[in-house]
Amino acid sequence: AAGCISAASLDVVIDAQPATPSAPLAGAITQPTCAVATGSFTITSYESTSTYTFTPSATVDAATGVVTLAAGATYTFTETDASGCISAASTDVVVNAQPATPSAPTAGSITQPTCGRPGRFAINSYDANSIYTFTPSATVDAATGVVTLAAGATYTFTETNAAGCVSAASANVVILS
Repeated sequence: AAGCISAASLDVVIDAQPATPSAPLAGAITQPTCAVATGSFTITSYESTSTYTFTPSATVDAATGVVTLAAGATYTFTETDASGCISAASTDVVVNAQPATPSAPTAGSITQPTCGRPGRFAINSYDANSIYTFTPSATVDAATGVVTLAAGATYTFTETNAAGCVSAASANVVILS
């Protein structure tokens, strides 16, 4: 204590602060379709040594960075790199609701052909924004949904809505000869 000085310590090396990762980015979003109920995207500049945390939760393919998301929700996510540094949250990733497939269309009361007039019926719950496809072909009045049918055939029809979803086929519509 009386003026004694200790020997110098060993060098102390302080590593540079690890860089915090930038907020992660979502690639182009594939929205749900009539047949697929989930959305997906690939994480831009995906780093397989990082961990990605989603709110709400989502599935990430660790090999490719492809993310699968439930329909009808808005997501954000962060990246935790190998050093344990956590990024800011991503911008919102919006996954639309799955488009609805229409129910099988139904025919209203059928007027059978008489005196040279063709058979007819109105499509129940007709939607002018949908396309109705008949087998065999028939004529649909786009304004009213009234269908004109040739005599002596059995018809079925489907509805394709504005989202492109196709219904199951209707029940048989029998037009007498």
